[in-house]
Parts: sequence; C-alpha cells; structure tokens
Amino acid sequence: MRSSSITGKAGTATGVTMTTPSASPARSNRRDIKGEKRRNEIMTLLASGDSNNVPVGELAETFRVSVATIRRDLSDLEERALITRTYGGAALLHPRAELTMNQRESTHAAAKHAIGRAAAQMIEDDDLVILDAGSTTEQIALAIGDRPVSVVTNGLRVINRLAGLEQVRVLVLGGGLRGINETIAGPDAEEMLARVYAQYAFMGVDGVDPKRGIASRTYEQSRVKSAMMRNAAQVVVVADSSKLVDQNFHYWSTLPREWTLITDHEADRDALEKLRASGGVSIITT
Repeated sequence: MRSSSITGKAGTATGVTMTTPSASPARSNRRDIKGEKRRNEIMTLLASGDSNNVPVGELAETFRVSVATIRRDLSDLEERALITRTYGGAALLHPRAELTMNQRESTHAAAKHAIGRAAAQMIEDDDLVILDAGSTTEQIALAIGDRPVSVVTNGLRVINRLAGLEQVRVLVLGGGLRGINETIAGPDAEEMLARVYAQYAFMGVDGVDPKRGIASRTYEQSRVKSAMMRNAAQVVVVADSSKLVDQNFHYWSTLPREWTLITDHEADRDALEKLRASGGVSIITT
C-alpha cells in the first residue's frame, strides 16, 4: 500500500490547485473542551425537547453555569449556523429541504463533474476504493473508466455507472435502501466495511464543518460514513461549494486528523479559511 499519494497525484490533475496543511505548534487558542462538550449537549437537548424555544435561564440551570456563559455558548452555535436565537432562548434550525437524486443531478452539475474527474485521477490500477453514495461520487464512477479497480459502495447511482464495465469489480454494501437519495445503510453495511481496507474513501456530504465533520440526513447514514472513513488509508471529501456554507444538520461523522477536500473554485473563502484553521486538511479546488 502506498504511504502517501494524494499530494503527488493531485498535483498533476488538470485544472486543479491544491493547498496542504503546514506543520505548526499547538495553538494557544484551542477551544475549551469542557465548553465544547456543553455546547454539544445543548444541541442534543434542543433536538430532543418538546418545545420550539428553550429559555436561556433553563439552559443555565440545567448545565449549572451562568446565564452569561450560556449566552456565549448560544452565540457560538448561532455563528456556526446550528441554532437560531429566539426571544429569551434558542431553537434548532431545520435542515434545508432534501432533493431527489434527479434534482441533485442538475444542481451544480459542472462543478460536480470537475470534482469527479479530479478525484478519479487519484485512483491507480489495482486500488480498492470506497465510493460513498451521492451525485458527486457518481461523477467519480463515471470518470474511473474500465480498468482494474475494486469499488466498495452503498450508492445505487455508483453501482449503475460501474455495472457495465468488465474490469471494475464492485462490492455492494448490504442494508436498507433509502429511496430519496438512493443510499444503502444499516448494520450489514457497517459489518461488511469492517472486512475491507481501502486506499481511499471518497465521501459524499450534505455539509462540511471544521469541528463536527461531515453531515448526513439520517443517523444510519452517519454511522456508515464513519465506518467508511475508519477503513481507508486516506479520506477524500468531495463537495461542491454549496456544501461548505450549510452546517444546519443533525447527524455528523467526525473526520480523521488528516483528510483531503476537493471542491470547486466558487467555494466561499471564509469557509475554506475556517477549514484550514482547523488543521489537517489538504484542499484541492477545480
């Protein structure tokens, strides 16, 4: 297995630019771990509550901290587009409406096509790779070509794109099918992933956040994404620019310490800077 291949091969991809994380000492402004845990628990409380508005005073009492501390927590969560501030309290934002795969196909189509080509250039003959479900990973499948590659996937679109190729070996993950995004997930998929180790896991996402990781629509999907990333030497997130500015989701999978993002040239500059500041990410723009 290659020890490192992202930088070398990505650097030769046509029409892409790449930045890599620089080695630096631990930052002195590292986020307070206790505070971050409390903010995560606030999110859990808001998600499980019966009320659309949880008062600040109630949150302060629940977590045994001052009202001022809770207000700072809520300001932090609001900045990250995870909650909305209400009169005297806070409530969760709701995720944007989910598109069908046919609708996704025509959304940011040119960007997804370019991202798919850049990702496919990383793959070498005889590699075993994981292709997550999604309209962008479908473009990777299209760009692979008929060559000796093994692909592990939970995406119906990826399966259909690869089905007619003679040299590509496809391992289909088992489980329940979620129709709207044509994704297979569940314990069977996780168990199958535990038996493979890939050169790359190419991850489709609904959102990317430097602290929370990558977003999914369901808890089951987030578990499968986590298993995919655990069982690959290198994790590559493929996300068009719209996915970098929407963190309003409930289910997240933590990214590894080092990973790669492939996005398009219209990516929000501030969003990219936040990702770089979190450390460990190499960014390729198409």
